Amino acid sequence: MLLSDQISKGKLSAYQRWEMTSFEDDAPAKKPAASAGGRPAAPAAPQITPATQKEIEQLKLAAQKEGFAKGFEEGHQVGLKTGQEEAQQVLQQELGDFLKISTQFNASLQQAEHLVAQDILDLAMDLSKAMMKSALAINPELVIPIIEQAIAALPSVQQPAQLFLHPKDATLVKNKIGAELTKTGWVIATDGRLKQGDCRIETMRNQINASLGARWQQLSEALGRNNNWYEVETKHSDE
Repeated sequence: MLLSDQISKGKLSAYQRWEMTSFEDDAPAKKPAASAGGRPAAPAAPQITPATQKEIEQLKLAAQKEGFAKGFEEGHQVGLKTGQEEAQQVLQQELGDFLKISTQFNASLQQAEHLVAQDILDLAMDLSKAMMKSALAINPELVIPIIEQAIAALPSVQQPAQLFLHPKDATLVKNKIGAELTKTGWVIATDGRLKQGDCRIETMRNQINASLGARWQQLSEALGRNNNWYEVETKHSDE
């Protein structure tokens, strides 16, 4: 029996008949033909599939989002810095205005306190003046301490030494201390121009105006006020 007869036909069907075309199928692919200028032809442009187009759109969208976020952050920082600078300028302006108002308020307060203090001083002087006048009217003997103080202010007593008083005060002084004054060389004289409580001393070298008005004027000037002892009444002409 031949070998071919021994191989079943089913096994033979699993193999193909060898032909010349089998070598052509295994041969490497041919290179693209050269162009007319001798250069190889350019490769064909890649085809954009729907999947590739979707990826491109996603990349564009991501780039836009990133650019927007970056621009927003930069704009936020610039706006924040600008806002802080403007707020600082406004704060400094308001602080300057507040300090100016505070300084003006303190100056006004000090001026008001000064005016109130001066008004209180004037009131106190007016009350003191009224009390002294009332006291002299009630107790005329208060003129004696005034005379003693005026005499003590002299550096020395030189003759002739004269003491000028209101007529009523002259009578009172003669009765009270007239003898003592006469022993020390004083002469008591009257002057109708003087008010009760006033006195004037004249010696060879000295003259002292010990009137209450003059003494009050000295006190008023020392306190920086212009408070006269005598009240000046203005006469109004009849229309």
